[in-house]
Amino acid sequence: MTLGVRLDAGGRMPATAALDRVTASCAAVIRGVAGVVAVAAALLGLAPPVDSAVLFPVVAGLLCWSVFFLWAGWTYGLLPQVIVSEVIITCALCVFQEELVAGTLSGDSASWVGGLVTMTIVAVNLAWRAQAAVPAGLLVVAAHLYGSGAFAVAGIHVLQVGAAALLMSLLRKGAANADGELAAAREAEEKATVERERRRDERAQNSRMHGSVLATLMMIGAGGIGATSPMLRETAARHLADLDRMSEGGGTGPDHVPLHERLAAGANRSGLAIHTRLVPVSVPWEVGEAFLEAVAEALANVLRHANVTTAAVTLTEDDGEVVVVVRDRGMGFNVARVPDHRYGLRVSILARMEMVGGRGMVESGPQGTRITLRWTR
Repeated sequence: MTLGVRLDAGGRMPATAALDRVTASCAAVIRGVAGVVAVAAALLGLAPPVDSAVLFPVVAGLLCWSVFFLWAGWTYGLLPQVIVSEVIITCALCVFQEELVAGTLSGDSASWVGGLVTMTIVAVNLAWRAQAAVPAGLLVVAAHLYGSGAFAVAGIHVLQVGAAALLMSLLRKGAANADGELAAAREAEEKATVERERRRDERAQNSRMHGSVLATLMMIGAGGIGATSPMLRETAARHLADLDRMSEGGGTGPDHVPLHERLAAGANRSGLAIHTRLVPVSVPWEVGEAFLEAVAEALANVLRHANVTTAAVTLTEDDGEVVVVVRDRGMGFNVARVPDHRYGLRVSILARMEMVGGRGMVESGPQGTRITLRWTR
């Protein structure tokens, strides 16, 4: 269920990790502030039988601990050893509260020790799951009861333990549900991505089939290549190699290929008299294949539809943009009225270039047709 969901360094799911970060920050702040308030209350409430020689070292240590708790919780989260120390310190204050709290406030939930008990219960529940937080909270409650003998206050603290545990259980359950939904969404997204890539590969193979293999067959039918021509054997061998590579799940070749040489060879196989102006350009293999197949389809269209025997192919590069232009002086056609089922123009030329990040443009009229193919490095 965690497919595609990035876990944090502690192996937690994202929503759970976010909740833990928020609760750690909240616990650090409220416990730190509560400690400072408790120190101030203890000093302001100093009265017999509390001995200042006992109280001052205790509150000084409490102040240092509260600052440390704030820093540690904010920086590292609610570490188990820090929470255990917090429980022990609070329990010790509760057991000896008769020596630390004025007689009139001893055992009162409003005393500075009683306030610390509440904050410790909250911090423990923010840090731990209910299985550990409830026993730890009840231990603090028992220590306070032992030191004060106030059963009514103990009842209030027990309610605090239960309420805090219930609230955090609900929050953690909500975070777990959110993680489950996120995992399901990520899994669905990954499956959709795999399916898109599969279909993209199928379209590329279909385009290659139409733009090269079927184009060669059309040239044979139109008389552009003789049935016994060595050129036909060479072309067929190259197409068979391409088909073998696709069937084996490959489809990659050398890192870069000389596009000008590939286009010159393709022009010679077109069955037309081609005027070329090709500057030397090397491009990635898959880009070269896209250019070659788009140009082959464009020349095949000239042979089939333009009613001419000549065409021109140019290759230039300017500021990293590779441009190939195929032009003929044939009868032309209305680009806007090309039917959707005409696979060659729409897929084997325009879509084929888009598959490698390029683009194509077709312009046609009574003076002929111009197909411009562009790809930027």
